[in-house]
Amino acid sequence: MATLRLCALVALPDTAAITLEVPAGVTAALRAPAPLGTTLARVVVGLAPSVDGKILVSDRDVTSLPPSRRRIGYVPAGGALLPHLTVRRNIAYGWRRRERVRDVVDHWTATVVDRLELAPTLDLRPHLLSEAQRFRVALARAAACLPEVLVVDLPSAVTGGGRLADLIDRLNPPDTPGAAVLVCTADAAVAADASTAVEVAA
Repeated sequence: MATLRLCALVALPDTAAITLEVPAGVTAALRAPAPLGTTLARVVVGLAPSVDGKILVSDRDVTSLPPSRRRIGYVPAGGALLPHLTVRRNIAYGWRRRERVRDVVDHWTATVVDRLELAPTLDLRPHLLSEAQRFRVALARAAACLPEVLVVDLPSAVTGGGRLADLIDRLNPPDTPGAAVLVCTADAAVAADASTAVEVAA
């Protein structure tokens, strides 16, 4: 498992630089207004360019790497589940083409599904799920890829979803400290649930 380091990272022009270290197994929250929080999440996972600064995963500088080479799992705001796919196929979507995890991913995916209590929903499509269930499916999809870092864009708490810290604990593979988890949120209650919280001004 790896440590995530944000080194004087600037996601948008005229916003403060962020320096933060998130060790493996630790959940840190960046509390920022929703548009900035979402941009921060997208910059860290590689879906948007940064203005300045660096993103390190352990000793690897991933700042200029595409998302597929960063080993960072991503839970977008709202989950971004594919509406035409069942829960089972949504969860499998992220890892089908990743050779690095194919040999262990089937067993691990089954474990994540069990831990997040998703087995009864596997043949359903997203529109039939509650908000809390959709969020758990998005978590399962990200965790199934065995990422070194997990980024969760969660502008506000999920209704009926339980504590985020409890759900994150269920995603840790056995005999490991777990991934470094970065939560981008505008919600003080979500931020308070993290090990470390940093407020980012717009």
